[in-house]
Amino acid sequence: MIRRITSFYAYALRKSVASPTGRRLWIVLALKISILLILFKVLFFPNRLRTDYDTDAERAGAVRTALTSNR
Repeated sequence: MIRRITSFYAYALRKSVASPTGRRLWIVLALKISILLILFKVLFFPNRLRTDYDTDAERAGAVRTALTSNR
């Protein structure tokens, strides 16, 4: 049963990539996902260590303290 399901999806993927319209839609989908990932990285995951600490030693100390502290 799993083999039938995977072959069904593999067949559908092959057919969608074979047509020019399907290829364009896959390219648009890949671009949208890339843009979303870049936006999420910039907006929701800022580099706090780089902005809060000046040197690598200070950053390492902050990470070490955060990992070893009991909350």
